[in-house]
Amino acid sequence: MNNLSTDTSSYSGICTDLCKGKCCDPWWGIISYIVKKDNGLLHLQSFREELIKGIREREQRIIDRYITTENPPRHLFKSPERYNVSIENIKVIGNSLHINLRAMFAFRCQFLSEDKMCTIHPAITGGNDLRPEHCAYLGSLDARPDERGYCRIIHTAAASSGDISKIKAAIEMEQGVSERFYNEGCKSAEMAVDAVLEKLKEYVRENAPQLLSIETQKNPGRNDPCYCSSGRKFKKCHGM
Repeated sequence: MNNLSTDTSSYSGICTDLCKGKCCDPWWGIISYIVKKDNGLLHLQSFREELIKGIREREQRIIDRYITTENPPRHLFKSPERYNVSIENIKVIGNSLHINLRAMFAFRCQFLSEDKMCTIHPAITGGNDLRPEHCAYLGSLDARPDERGYCRIIHTAAASSGDISKIKAAIEMEQGVSERFYNEGCKSAEMAVDAVLEKLKEYVRENAPQLLSIETQKNPGRNDPCYCSSGRKFKKCHGM
């Protein structure tokens, strides 16, 4: 069995020699949060605008947080390439929907070279760590899954005493998960929100029909505005 040394210095080698940016290309910013939608599916257009605004604010929060330790600092990211926004859970309380969202942003780090090397990594800069605190914390052996700083690849290296075959398997898994989220994502925040709203309408229709607009009882014509306030004709929305 071919094993790597598991001293602290070897983990940088795993990032630069074996992983080659699998967790940074793209780099995923992930934020989970709860939004509340009152009055069922009424006024979906204004709710859509609220969701887009919330995603934009969280996107900018990540961009502003990830800067180098230089003076003056430089940003790691520009706008995301992909937005993957999903509904994790929905609770119905009275006429309100409490929606757990997970927003994932696929960024391209400006300091990742063409050969997938982090040019501000201390292994490259000779010990001078220019990475933001959040990047530098990635790979912490104290972090558990879903906690800040957790890296499946580094933890596999530690748990397997540096078994290269297991490390490579973890790298392949990491790449596969990233590719799936990327392919399932959308090119814009607007498209991601529209996908969320479709899932929300489907949920209400199947699990909380009492929250549908009262207009549902009037059998709208196919060319009438849809009762869910989407702004589309009934035949292009819930009448499909």
